[in-house]
Amino acid sequence: MMKRKPPLFIIPLVLWLACFFSPAHAEDSAPDADFELLQNRFGGVTITAYRGAEKNVVIPETIGGVPVTVIGNKAFYRKDLESVTIPETVNAIEPLAFAENRLDSVLLSGCVFIGYEAFAGNRLARVVLSEQLVSIGPRAFLNNSLFSVVIHGRVTNIGRDAFTGNPLDSITLADNRNIFTSQGFELSLVNCYVGTGRKAGLYVKDGRIWTLREGAT
Repeated sequence: MMKRKPPLFIIPLVLWLACFFSPAHAEDSAPDADFELLQNRFGGVTITAYRGAEKNVVIPETIGGVPVTVIGNKAFYRKDLESVTIPETVNAIEPLAFAENRLDSVLLSGCVFIGYEAFAGNRLARVVLSEQLVSIGPRAFLNNSLFSVVIHGRVTNIGRDAFTGNPLDSITLADNRNIFTSQGFELSLVNCYVGTGRKAGLYVKDGRIWTLREGAT
């Protein structure tokens, strides 16, 4: 007795389902081959360049079993990125690493050092800075869309013009006496912060005037 052949539409349907549920669709992170790498002194690798076409990039924690600890100079510069996920393994982001893209938010959960113009020229409306962060380089967030930012207590340096070109109207600061050594924010905020004895709390802007609204408890 001859077996009945399956309806013609079944074969292409099965092939489509196999492709859709294949590993290529199960993982959102960019393939390891999309990244150029260099061994670094932090016991991990530096991403020196991104060669992929994906605009929503998930950077893996490890590549070839080695942790990704540094995003190198201009590694993602002008790649038309719309979003990026940066793993906690990354502790340093070098100059211009993500500059001139279309990023609107970024989470820096493990980052310790942010270099010169690292995120300049994006559309950032929200940035979550790491509690481990120590240094923010000059012009690091130049020309974005940030209305507020939280600076944690471990930050000892904010480079000149780090937040210039943002419509900032509220900033939460720690009582770090070295934080304004190079005028990372506009002078009016620096004067307010110094004038209040560098008290920790929420500083808000009304017109051109900054005031301490809520002190740390």
